Amino acid sequence: MKTFGIVTEYNPFHLGHEWQLQEARNILGQDCAAVVVMSGSFTQRGEPGILDKWDRARAAMACGVNLVLELPHIYATASAGRFAEGSVKTLAATGIVQNLVFGSENGNLADLQEITATLSEDNSEFRSLLKTGLDNGLSWPAARQKAAESLVGADKAVLLEKSNNILAIEYLKALSLIPRGRRPKPLTIKRQGQDYTGKYLPEDTYFASASAIRQTIQEMVRLRNISAHDNHFSNEYMRQTSEAVANLAKYMPAPSLAILMHAYSSKNKLVLPEDLAPQIITMLRASEPELLDQFAYMQEGLGRRLSEAARRPMINDQDITNRLQTLLSQTDTRRFPRTRIQRALIAMLTQLKADDEIMISDPQYIRVLAFDKKGRHLLKLMRKYAELPVITRASDFLEHGRDSMLWKQASYDILATDIRSLASGGRCGLDFDTEVVIG
Repeated sequence: MKTFGIVTEYNPFHLGHEWQLQEARNILGQDCAAVVVMSGSFTQRGEPGILDKWDRARAAMACGVNLVLELPHIYATASAGRFAEGSVKTLAATGIVQNLVFGSENGNLADLQEITATLSEDNSEFRSLLKTGLDNGLSWPAARQKAAESLVGADKAVLLEKSNNILAIEYLKALSLIPRGRRPKPLTIKRQGQDYTGKYLPEDTYFASASAIRQTIQEMVRLRNISAHDNHFSNEYMRQTSEAVANLAKYMPAPSLAILMHAYSSKNKLVLPEDLAPQIITMLRASEPELLDQFAYMQEGLGRRLSEAARRPMINDQDITNRLQTLLSQTDTRRFPRTRIQRALIAMLTQLKADDEIMISDPQYIRVLAFDKKGRHLLKLMRKYAELPVITRASDFLEHGRDSMLWKQASYDILATDIRSLASGGRCGLDFDTEVVIG
């Protein structure tokens, strides 16, 4: 059976994701099976999944994916290089993924491969130029950009200014670490529609960014909370909510939107970043800055900066309503971009130590979240060819209790699920009693 793998978050699943699946099958064959490795309870930007991982897997299955695997938490919330490496190694370890499909703004594999070779750690000239930039006070991305311009010219180095190009390059670097005999073949597809940073639903394309869709959902939740607080769901609230849903229907496949709206209307389902604010601010205020330094991404004085910001009083209603956004706006700088701060805060919540992240260099297992009929066949093949233990529920981890590295990595996944569930008003232990989604 022909297969392709995709690294994804599906936060939430939208028309751009569906188009990517269709385009991959147009190129590789309509009978190709799609295997995705998906972030679990938290995403690479250091935010909670707006839907839990099982609902997001369910939406993916309803829209053309055959097998959904969970990317371990320590990679799902990591910087681009580690995120890509953990994802690619997980897909390669299945023993069944033949192609790696990824989006890029450039859409030209040869261009991406050229600049990937230039940025290789084996390139002594690149390492020297990078060190010079860092010694001159440039941030790591700026130093890398300047080094790339010197080596390949500004017209090629401009690729590094776009986020999906950067991830594509990291995927190619990660593929180079996989032995040739089991290395998936890369295929890049030119990204369509709105830039991923877009905050509002676009009028000129049906390919909206996940950020814009989440912003719309966040506004719906805000309106609902106001109405619930006033104990009065007005006609105006109903009108605005209906309008928002109609807008979302333009940018999301019907099955994905249905799952989202069921979660919106249910208790203990949706989670937004602001829902984590009480836990985050409490931990920052209760911890000495020196203790914060032990967590991943907290180094270089970030822990002290966050601790000081958390101790400042909230001075108005806007600050109180947006506690986390206020904290982020008070601490982000060129040196500490917001995504790094968010990752550091999630590392603090999940107690992910910097030493643990370094020690656990490779995925230790393959966690299955969902499969359909074709995916069931793939799962049988995985049990035969996979290079890592295949896990279908958290209790399977107990069979590997003597493997300290595996259990350590799994403990972060389980805790991350509990933290997200508690933020939604739910309960702990979902990883142990939630069944694999079967399509």
